[in-house]
Amino acid sequence: MKQEKTKVQVQPVLKLYLDLSKTNYLHFGLWKDGDELNLKNFQAAQERYIEHLISLIPKNIKTILDVGCGVGGNAAKLKSLGYDVSGICPDPYQEQLFKKNTDAKFYLSTIEDFNTEDKYDMILMSESVQYINPDAALIKAQKLLKTGGYLLASDYFKNEEAKNIPNLPSFPLSEYKDAIKRNSFSIEKEVEITKNILPTLKYGSQVYYDYIKPTLNCILTTLEVHLKPIHFLVEMFFKFKIGGKSIKQIIKNNIAPLPAETFEKYLTYRALLLKKIS
Repeated sequence: MKQEKTKVQVQPVLKLYLDLSKTNYLHFGLWKDGDELNLKNFQAAQERYIEHLISLIPKNIKTILDVGCGVGGNAAKLKSLGYDVSGICPDPYQEQLFKKNTDAKFYLSTIEDFNTEDKYDMILMSESVQYINPDAALIKAQKLLKTGGYLLASDYFKNEEAKNIPNLPSFPLSEYKDAIKRNSFSIEKEVEITKNILPTLKYGSQVYYDYIKPTLNCILTTLEVHLKPIHFLVEMFFKFKIGGKSIKQIIKNNIAPLPAETFEKYLTYRALLLKKIS
């Protein structure tokens, strides 16, 4: 008897991003000064970002656990350079895409629930730091790393001005550094790249306001003109609130990038190479 395959639910926003970006990277780009805001330069900036992280990897690293590995862009790049890479992510849709993009090992799990006898030379957290409680992530990293192993954390953090600003993503950098000390890691390297990732947000806003928003408005207008009952239902759906926010606002928050000016004022983008010291 044939076993039916479980149908994986597509993530519409992620699929839209992948269709538009035509890359397998889910991270920001590292732009050069003066780069024009276009797709070619966005793709080059994303490639430059992973190359920057690779430049921070210490010598003699062989095994890497990519936490929050996404659809496999980073894992594929690292594997092509000879690293023994394993990816971990709790999303079945990203698992499906990961396995299409690379033959690196994959674990469908959160880092908190992940259990293995394997020990790694390095853990990579590329824009996954913000989704996991710092202490929980660092405690788990202690268990998964070999003696003297490394954690390369690259993400954006709140600065001192953002402490009392609601609805901003990630954690305060000061709190993350406190957690680093509490959990027996030392900071071996720290690089700020805020200025050079900002064009990613500007390019994202350009795509949203020049293409995505007009397309959505065109669809709504078409429904209003030709299918009024469906248009009415869609408008009612958009007004429905979840957690105090309308569906319309939630959709916008997930598609429209944070304004670059807001990011620059309240957030800082850092790459931190941490070493396990106990």
